[in-house]
Amino acid sequence: MSCEDCYKGFTLPGEPSGSMVDGAYLTYPAFPAPDGQPKRAIVVLTDIFGLPLKNSRVQADKIAKELNVDVWVPDLFAGMLSLQSYMYLWTHVALGQVNRR
Repeated sequence: MSCEDCYKGFTLPGEPSGSMVDGAYLTYPAFPAPDGQPKRAIVVLTDIFGLPLKNSRVQADKIAKELNVDVWVPDLFAGMLSLQSYMYLWTHVALGQVNRR
C-alpha cells in the first residue's frame, strides 16, 4: 500500500551535471580511477517519472561524487513520460502544487 507522500511529489534542488550517452544519463566522478585500477559503475533506475523529471539525474550526480564511480541512469521510457506521470505533472507541477524541498 502506498503512503500519502507518494502522491505529493517534489523536485530536488540543484541541476544535473552529466550528459546523455547512448540512451542513458551518465555522470562521472570528480576524480577518475588511477591508471591500472578497475573502474566501477552503478546503474540507477528511475521512478515512474523517468528522466524528464530531474530527480534521478540529481541523485546520480550525488552518488558519483560521494562514491567516486560512474553512474548510468537508463532512459526506460524513451524520453517520454508515462501517462500516469504526465497526468500528475499536468495537474500538480504545471499548477504549482508540488512541494519543493
